[in-house]
Amino acid sequence: MINKTNINDKGWRETSHGEKYQRAALNLTNVKDDNLLGCTAYSVKPGKRAFPKHGHLVNDEAIYVLSGTGNIAVGDDSGAIGPGDFIWISRGSKHAHIVINDGEEDLVYLCISTNIMPDVVHYPNSGKVGVLESKEFWAGGEKDISGFYQANPVDYYDGEE
Repeated sequence: MINKTNINDKGWRETSHGEKYQRAALNLTNVKDDNLLGCTAYSVKPGKRAFPKHGHLVNDEAIYVLSGTGNIAVGDDSGAIGPGDFIWISRGSKHAHIVINDGEEDLVYLCISTNIMPDVVHYPNSGKVGVLESKEFWAGGEKDISGFYQANPVDYYDGEE
């Protein structure tokens, strides 16, 4: 069986939050399948970003730019991106990253990632930690302990006696 999706097909989901965040997304792999590799196409309007700066502690990511221009920051480094650019982003909080469309047209890119669960995601600008028990979290699946939390370090044995 050939699993095929065309990014020109309808089915993009639009999401926005506040003044900074906006994205249209099209899953190219099914989050309900047992895939160890995922891919989503994103389209981000000028002046916007799809996600806050974040670093996955378990999963590697790669971005391939299809059209438009923008800026990517990974850790303390940043640079311009445009059509044909492929950016590999290693797992780890020191590789926290953000893509910003600072161009004049929509920035369209593929985000390819390993799909190892559970994942923990660090958000350095807010101090949040995301716990993703299952990739179905993004599809509105059961939450269990999945969610976003403010880091509040405690002793290993706190609350155990």
